[in-house]
Amino acid sequence: MTNATPPPPPPPPLNLGAAAVAQTSVPVPQGTVMTSLAKRFGGSLLTVLLIVVTLGIGYLIWAAIAYGKGQTPAKQILKMYVIDTETGMPATWGKMFLRGFVIDGVLNSITSGIFGLLSAIWIFTNPQRQRLTDLMLKTIVVDAPNGL
Repeated sequence: MTNATPPPPPPPPLNLGAAAVAQTSVPVPQGTVMTSLAKRFGGSLLTVLLIVVTLGIGYLIWAAIAYGKGQTPAKQILKMYVIDTETGMPATWGKMFLRGFVIDGVLNSITSGIFGLLSAIWIFTNPQRQRLTDLMLKTIVVDAPNGL
């Protein structure tokens, strides 16, 4: 008969609190860097320009294709990707649709632009340069000059 002692119970999960979690760095895929605030702003301006130039319809068709790669038309031109922080992979088509059409489009329309304004302001307070939409869907935006 052996007197083996049972292993100690695992430690309880850490409760970092909201402030500590906000300061936690989100890892970016190899070969990429976090997109700068200036480039994200430029991407927003480019999106507006592309919608006007393509009369909206062309933009929607282009977006439907680009979403499958974790991009929008402007992000394709600027070599930026939306990365799912839970998987480390480009965001899925469904997540991109939620991000671009449902949240940024419909929610912004319902709130008369207030959500978009708050989201734009939020990006300056977040160390990972995430808008409210990014936080809601657990995404980050990265530069990948050589693709993913």
